[in-house]
Amino acid sequence: MRDPERRRALRYGGRKSAKLIRCYYKRELKVFRVEAELHSQLLGVISTLDDFVRLPQLIHPNHLCFVDFDWNRLNSHLAKNKGDDCADVEERAHRRAGSLRRLRRYLGRHGVVNFYRFLVPLKINADIKRALKKWARNFKKESL
Repeated sequence: MRDPERRRALRYGGRKSAKLIRCYYKRELKVFRVEAELHSQLLGVISTLDDFVRLPQLIHPNHLCFVDFDWNRLNSHLAKNKGDDCADVEERAHRRAGSLRRLRRYLGRHGVVNFYRFLVPLKINADIKRALKKWARNFKKESL
């Protein structure tokens, strides 16, 4: 039987992709942890130790960004384009909301072609950007 903590872990990417992001609850520290494993396809521009200071611009926001889904905007879009099927499509979309990938694929099959216009960046992204820049400054100081 699988560990209940493991079921709550989120993964994005894969071993053969440019990145693998793991998000999970770390019971010992009582924190939610996000780990980014970056592979050579993404790190191709980093060839020396000094290049590591470029890492924040490399991964945020293109490869690490927290978002919410704008259900009101989707509802408006579906009402204009789907008419009577609007409620049914939205209800089925809500069932797939646990995975943005599943939600994107489902909506794509139902005529929603630009899925990303319904994504709203969360305020935590500013904190992430600040933390990455701070890490880069400290990394540069410590590597000298």
